[in-house]
Amino acid sequence: MKNYLFLLMMMGLLVSCEKNEGNPSEIKQLGYGTSFGICVGYCTNAMLLKSGSVIYSRSGWNDQVTPIKCTENLTQISWDSFKKTVDLSKFFSLPEIIGCPDCADGGAEWLEIEEFSGKKYKVTFEYGNAPEELKNAVAALREQYEKGIHCGES
Repeated sequence: MKNYLFLLMMMGLLVSCEKNEGNPSEIKQLGYGTSFGICVGYCTNAMLLKSGSVIYSRSGWNDQVTPIKCTENLTQISWDSFKKTVDLSKFFSLPEIIGCPDCADGGAEWLEIEEFSGKKYKVTFEYGNAPEELKNAVAALREQYEKGIHCGES
């Protein structure tokens, strides 16, 4: 009987320690970035947000530009706020490419969402011309990116 109780307690402990990955249709991470095709210097800028952290990165089109990458903490309140700016049903209904991103070197912006289910979708649009469905999210992401624009610089 003692062995049986011990076994039940151990199973209970194992189940309670299992990591909760969230709802499969919930946002696991948000990616945002910009790029310019005809460019010298840091031509691509990206940011990856997930619970607890934000990763900023910048790079160029050649080896002359040293890529920069750094990580900062992201509060749970901020993370929850970012997730609320995106209506997932509207986001997933958008085409992958909107307009003519980076035509005539106008630049491109993108937003990529990955859910806990593994579903990943990216929408790319003309720089500074976010679709109506993404205006709030893009405005919040641009503001966050500006906070880390000099991250990793000496």
